[in-house]
Amino acid sequence: MEKNKSIHIWLYVLLVAGIIAALIWGFTASKNAKAIEITNENQYNRAFHELVGYVDNIDTLLSKAQLTKSPAQLAKLSSDIFRQSAEAKSCLGQLPTSEVQLDNTSKFLSQVGDYTYVLSQDMINGEEISQEQYDNLASMNEYAATLKNTLSDIENRIYSGEIRISDVNSKKRGTVADAAGNSILEDLENVEKSFDEYPSLIYDGPFSEHIENRESVMLKNASDISQEDALIKAEEFLGNKGDGLTFEGLSENTAIQSYTFIKNANDEQISISVTKKGGYILSYLDSKNFGEEKLNIEEATQKASQFLQQNGFYSMQSSYYEKSGSIATINFAYVQDNVTCYSDLVKVRVALDTGDIVGMESKGYLMNHCERELSMPKLTMEEAKSKISTGLEVSGTKLALVPKDSMREVLCYEFKGAFNGKNFLVYVNADNGREEEIFLLIESEEGILTV
Repeated sequence: MEKNKSIHIWLYVLLVAGIIAALIWGFTASKNAKAIEITNENQYNRAFHELVGYVDNIDTLLSKAQLTKSPAQLAKLSSDIFRQSAEAKSCLGQLPTSEVQLDNTSKFLSQVGDYTYVLSQDMINGEEISQEQYDNLASMNEYAATLKNTLSDIENRIYSGEIRISDVNSKKRGTVADAAGNSILEDLENVEKSFDEYPSLIYDGPFSEHIENRESVMLKNASDISQEDALIKAEEFLGNKGDGLTFEGLSENTAIQSYTFIKNANDEQISISVTKKGGYILSYLDSKNFGEEKLNIEEATQKASQFLQQNGFYSMQSSYYEKSGSIATINFAYVQDNVTCYSDLVKVRVALDTGDIVGMESKGYLMNHCERELSMPKLTMEEAKSKISTGLEVSGTKLALVPKDSMREVLCYEFKGAFNGKNFLVYVNADNGREEEIFLLIESEEGILTV
């Protein structure tokens, strides 16, 4: 009897101890969760406060940019705007905005720095800023001012305790009721709506509207093919390796839509994509184990060149390559009238043990290839050479179409040469003598690359 009583007492003590431990744990967990929530809220508030400051600075700098006539002053202002817009985008990315799309706001912050930089470069190169470009600056200034005012209003409501940024996450979980006129989500949506009428900007920069909406030049007027026809194209391309391909999927939200087929057999995995328009091979990859190298780069390049001709890629010239294990990836560019068109790029993977073609990627070629109307250069090769540094010991020269960040192609003289023990490529505009690009050639046993 006494023994049973003792057992009951111990069970009671353990039960009480367990309840106390659970309460302590619950209190500690709640306290820690609250601390984390406060920390996150403080971080959000800091990022939002800095975002307001950067947008305010952009507004001021854009006002100044509209008044300057000095290339040096515009270069300084554009550098400041570029930095402020990059910091603003960083702050925007730190906010919990997954529940609302802020694509237009982000695009504006990207374009405002990019656009002013392009204008400053034009001015440095002796070009006058047009009235249309000044109008674009004025328009950007107006949108920056509106954005600043909208963000400042939200910041005031945050500081007054009316809204909290962390409520975005709470609303996502459904734990906070959406009170009319008291929703941070609605405020952020209003920020995005302020850019509904934001005009499209076409200019010589990487964030220009025409790049975002760019279509394939080569496939523009091609007809769509079916999945069945795409499979036939893939099987014809692969020959004996094409047996047993299965459909993987259709990529749609890309510049080039394509059907992808795969094959898994023994130690070999094959993936091949065929364009929906025109039925061209977009990419091909054969992943398998490779043996000891038997071919050198010259032999591999010859194999790749023959492969391209057999598959309808004519007048292609090899440029740079990269080795990884027993695989060589060789870049080829299209040549028209002795002008190298670097945009029309095809990459070919060659197995150095057997010489088999185990990969190809032709997106650059399919996006850009066409027969260009090439004009004669206004400068002679010697005149262009006089524009580069005398320190470069030139070893080779040719004409090339060089793609800019905006995808605009510029006819240039390409000068290959050495300086201080390193090899460089210098591109000089064949019409006005402007130095367009300088690349360092990285040459090693693993390949030749440009940086």
